[in-house]
Formats: sequence, C-alpha cells, structure tokens
Amino acid sequence: MEPEELKRKLDLVATSCMQLSRELQSLDTQLSLNMDRKAIREIITNLHWAAENTTVVGLHQIGEALDDNMGTGLHD
Repeated sequence: MEPEELKRKLDLVATSCMQLSRELQSLDTQLSLNMDRKAIREIITNLHWAAENTTVVGLHQIGEALDDNMGTGLHD
C-alpha cells in the first residue's frame, strides 16, 4: 500500500473515532447512573486520543509530523 493511501485509510479511522465520540456525547445526558456517565466520558476521551494519534500516524507515513512521538518516548 502506498503511503498516501495508508494515510487516507488512517484518516478515515480517525474520523470514525470522532463520529463515535459525538454519538456517545449525545447519549451522555440520558444515562441514569453517574458511573455510566463517567465511563462514557472516559471512552470519549480515549476516542479523542485515538483520533489524534491515528492522524499523527498517518502523517508519519508521508514524512510529516515526525517530531510528534505521541507520548511514547520512542524516536524512530
């Protein structure tokens, strides 16, 4: 797979993560238990993290954002 195609696929994954987070946000106020609302908010946070880092991984594939190691401490 070419780097540009791989980046496009990763961008689609990032977009899907953000769509899922918006859907969960819309359900948040309808949940009856505080523990469920807290869990949904954590899931939303994780989806935002996944979307952001999937975007960065995509940029890495085309030689961009190479200074962003997404908090891993690794430098390839």
